[in-house]
Amino acid sequence: AVVSSQSTGSSGINAEYGGRLTFKYEFDSNKHLLQSVQSSLESRFSGKIPVTPTPEFERAMGGASEKDIVNSGLEYTMERSGKKIKETALAHDLGVDIRTAAFVLALTKISNNIIMAGFTFT
Repeated sequence: AVVSSQSTGSSGINAEYGGRLTFKYEFDSNKHLLQSVQSSLESRFSGKIPVTPTPEFERAMGGASEKDIVNSGLEYTMERSGKKIKETALAHDLGVDIRTAAFVLALTKISNNIIMAGFTFT
């Protein structure tokens, strides 16, 4: 089976480095957020006001466990898939027939991949 990076969504530099760039970006963003809050408070109340993360926030900033990453990926995939199935049900006026909408979506994806791969049936 041939799987292109376009169909899996795993292309580019972030795929190459396994999400480490995303982690670094998120860590830096969280740090900047805390600094921004501290600066705002200090300018409003005149004086040094240390803003420190809660233990939970600090753990989250320290990086996700493998279980967290898997659960997060699964949650993202399920939400995206559910949204696509709902859109398909609405587009084909299927009401609450989610099973048929899922079949239509799957067949549409298969058809699109066959067309993109250049296969034809005569």
